[in-house]
Amino acid sequence: MTTPLAIHNPSSGIDRLTALDLPSTLHHHISWLDKAFPAADFPSPEHQDRARRALEERVDGLASLLSRATTAIHDDHAVVLRGLPAESTAMVVAITSAVGPVVPSRPDRPLIDDIRPTPGEEDKQSTRLGDRRVALTPHTDNSTMSTPPAVLALAFVRNDDPDSGGESTLTHIDDVAAALDTTDVELLCEPRYPSLNVPTDAGRTPTLTSVLTRHNDGRLTARYRDEALDAGIASSHAPDSPSNAHLDALRRFTSTVRDPARQTRVRLESGDLLIIDNTRFLHGRTEISPHARRHLKRLYTQLSDNSRTSK
Repeated sequence: MTTPLAIHNPSSGIDRLTALDLPSTLHHHISWLDKAFPAADFPSPEHQDRARRALEERVDGLASLLSRATTAIHDDHAVVLRGLPAESTAMVVAITSAVGPVVPSRPDRPLIDDIRPTPGEEDKQSTRLGDRRVALTPHTDNSTMSTPPAVLALAFVRNDDPDSGGESTLTHIDDVAAALDTTDVELLCEPRYPSLNVPTDAGRTPTLTSVLTRHNDGRLTARYRDEALDAGIASSHAPDSPSNAHLDALRRFTSTVRDPARQTRVRLESGDLLIIDNTRFLHGRTEISPHARRHLKRLYTQLSDNSRTSK
């Protein structure tokens, strides 16, 4: 079953986010998959591929559905899979690997991050964005890395009722660029913006990055996190300072991505798996209620050749 969800992206003509229902029989194979593919095997792309193919042989219609999901990533840069037994890490890895090999965000990080937001009073002490309950503004995951992860996947093990907040927001970079002056876009493509991974790298030398990159095929990609850019620009260790024109372009970019009219809110339920192109969509989240129970698994993939984005 396919459920269209509205998505605001007039510049490219995309107006739907595909939501696909996974076969309900997937739940019958959790025990087998967990035993056949233990956690020690997860980092191996070969084991991920083997687990997924074995699952496809056991579950009617799964291979076809996952093929449609990779097409959605290619064409629309996002897809939601529903009915995932997200409590099983083996299941989450196997299903997500259809897009490409699941990889850690960086060498010193685990393959999968368990995100369980802390009580509101502890938000300021948290070193991870996902652990906070405050609203998260649109951003690129791991924007300070030399090459940010290509694809972000969020598997919801538990999400409380809609009144608890925590809606995901999606902002397509083409939509943002279309609202900016071409001069601003070109300034944002220049590597003149110091960026610092805060709070973990506070005091270190910021990395000079561009906010946007225009590729040979005309495609724009983004690497943007407001906290990282603010810290980098304010740092006394910054190797260079952006000009006033660069800073003005960044302010207009920030104002545009924060405009609610350019954000689509997606309410994700327990068992939903959101997969987005981390370079084409900025994502965020509304505030989570102080007592809401929320648990998700965050992981990243490399795009396989047959799912590499071209639009």
